[in-house]
Amino acid sequence: MSQNSRISQLVQLLRFDSDLSSQASVRPDVWDDLAITAIALGLAPLLHAHTGALDIPAAARAKLAVTYQATERRNQAIAGQLGELLAAMQAAGIEAMVLKGGYLAFQVYPDPALRGMSDLDLLFRPDDLPGAESVLRSLGYEGKHKSADEGPGIVKHTSTYKRSGVDAASSTPNPYLSTVGDRHVDPHGSLEESWFGLRVDVTPGVWQRSRPMRLVDQPARAMADEDMLLHLSVHLVFHLLMSKPSLVQLYDIALVSQTLPVDWQVLIRRASGCGATSFLYAALHLAASVYGAPIPGETLESLHGACPSSQARRIQRMELADVVQQTQRPPLVTIRQRLARGVSDRREAARWAPDLAGKWAVWRTAIDIGRTDTGKLLADRLRSATPFGRSNVEDL
Repeated sequence: MSQNSRISQLVQLLRFDSDLSSQASVRPDVWDDLAITAIALGLAPLLHAHTGALDIPAAARAKLAVTYQATERRNQAIAGQLGELLAAMQAAGIEAMVLKGGYLAFQVYPDPALRGMSDLDLLFRPDDLPGAESVLRSLGYEGKHKSADEGPGIVKHTSTYKRSGVDAASSTPNPYLSTVGDRHVDPHGSLEESWFGLRVDVTPGVWQRSRPMRLVDQPARAMADEDMLLHLSVHLVFHLLMSKPSLVQLYDIALVSQTLPVDWQVLIRRASGCGATSFLYAALHLAASVYGAPIPGETLESLHGACPSSQARRIQRMELADVVQQTQRPPLVTIRQRLARGVSDRREAARWAPDLAGKWAVWRTAIDIGRTDTGKLLADRLRSATPFGRSNVEDL
């Protein structure tokens, strides 16, 4: 069975409109492949829960159960970490809004163990950001900073905080397989997504529309439902542009659309107001087509009509295979590959720009190559004491 076929069958099991009885005849070896694929994609806890009533082979069930239990233990530790953070921020007079997995796992998913997470994202008012970072340092976190002018130009957060005591030996490149309970913390001053000059900011009005709530038994702020779904949608499309794993994030959108009382007309207006209509349309279209999310047909039609015609048609053609292709790309091992990827990444980002000025903003990032990660790597190679011989040139 090909990777695409495995992922397609896995997603079919997780659809909101799935008929699980039709999966009873799946071969034992296929179940084992599905379990392994689900573990790698961060979907194993969900598959464990969705197939609880099915008589699946013991080996596959054991893999899913072990992963579910590991996620449960890890999220219990993360809940303690998050509670400590929120309590410390409250003591310092700083309000925090918990984003994405840190909020969804404990507030939207029926069981926190169903939603793994790789980090904790906290939104602060810009004026509170220095104080929040001071609180993080007081709790033993050490910050790593990167200028928004470097690399692909990410601006929503320019620092990541991690406690030095975390055992690096327990960490893995795949966050869904890591046994580390303590997650790194990304303090955000905005929700603006950016990638090689393509920028969409859904921050305006978010704080004014937020509401007080308690999360892991500590005070916090929660986004309005429409703001949260819009943020998740824009974030998903940028995840795809960055070739990051996206099937968990897509499930988030499907679950929110089913669980929360979203005002779809308000959501459409908010997306239009911040230039995010095409991003919202793509995310909701994929949530409906991949996971069977109950997105109202009139909402999708309205968003389709509000997008430029060529872009609307392109989004309408997007399907699971496109998500898999974009997020399962091979690693880059040579500078030549990095340069080629830089061109293809910018080409795809420019397709999402709303006008010629937006497209130019994307392509102009290729001009100052010295600011890019690939440019810096190339400069390091050129400054190396080892001269470029034939083999060095071929590596490029």
